[in-house]
Amino acid sequence: MKIGIDISMLVYQGSGVATYTYNLVKNLLKIDKQNSYHLFYSSFRRPKNFIYLKELKETGGKIYDYPFPPRVMKFCWNKYHILPVEWLIGKVDIFHSSDFLRPPLLKGTKGITTIHDLTWKKFPKFHTKDIVKAHEQKLKMTIEKNDVIIVDSEKTKEDLLYYYPIVKNPIYTVPLGVDKKFFQRQELEKIRKTLNKYEIHQPYILYVGAIEPRKNIPTLIKAFNLVLKDYSNYKLVLAGRAGWKNEGVFNLINELDLNGKVIFTGFVEDEDLPAVYQGATVFVYPTFYEGFGLPPLEALASGTPTIAFNSPSLNIKFIEKIDPIELASKITSQIKNPRLLNLTIPSWTETSRKTLEVYRKIIRD
Repeated sequence: MKIGIDISMLVYQGSGVATYTYNLVKNLLKIDKQNSYHLFYSSFRRPKNFIYLKELKETGGKIYDYPFPPRVMKFCWNKYHILPVEWLIGKVDIFHSSDFLRPPLLKGTKGITTIHDLTWKKFPKFHTKDIVKAHEQKLKMTIEKNDVIIVDSEKTKEDLLYYYPIVKNPIYTVPLGVDKKFFQRQELEKIRKTLNKYEIHQPYILYVGAIEPRKNIPTLIKAFNLVLKDYSNYKLVLAGRAGWKNEGVFNLINELDLNGKVIFTGFVEDEDLPAVYQGATVFVYPTFYEGFGLPPLEALASGTPTIAFNSPSLNIKFIEKIDPIELASKITSQIKNPRLLNLTIPSWTETSRKTLEVYRKIIRD
């Protein structure tokens, strides 16, 4: 088979979609030596992830690198349905879209789309109008063209069928994995140097992810403010890129006089994440909604006690009610008596193997 995959999401380094795309393709190239992989990358930007392109090329992927910004591809593909991807990467048997861009395909090419979540449908107020519109356009085309759909969790499948009961597309659930580096214990000196790099001081409570409305950061900040009454030496570390509509987070920190107690690291390099997780006393994931949610799995793999509201990746809710008082109580309990869940955590190799099974099945069918 000739398999095409859109890897343009790598430009959003640190996002869940970029993590998914990179690890999926990297492990497909490792486990599958029978098929050829034609990887489409479109962006003017050349951040650190350009190294990832080089790595994917060296492990057998054929890179088609075009300096088109995502906005151009969105207009061509989602809005006007022009410029078949095969004109850019050559004829393929399958083309897999890893996020909201779904290109027109020539006759005979099988389309696959991964839908990570429906947060833009369930909570449109948490997103910009452009994002909501782009996802609607892509999903409409996915349904019309009868693409195969891959979802990260049964929760996303359930949401998809609830909001779009007309969907007759084949749907496959392929859970995401965790990189092996998170299971490896970091030396204390490595942790110290990494924390110094991001100006993090122990002890601290950790959140990893974008700073955006659906992540429910204000509830975490309010809970942290309560925890400080008993543990005044603690910091709250918010590790992740700034998203959108996050002004309320900064206003709340000022209102509660927490400047200096809340640390914003910005984007954390991939290789530094295990040390940041392992240096934390407790990891908290207070998100309103996730299709999957990788950070809780990464935290548990790192050996860090974890609290989460909603994480289909774990198929469990640690807290039923989204309330600062209850969250503060859970954090305090974990500080006093740290506890880890005994869970089987999947690997990216498993994710890639199951995805390859989907590729083979749709070609057979």
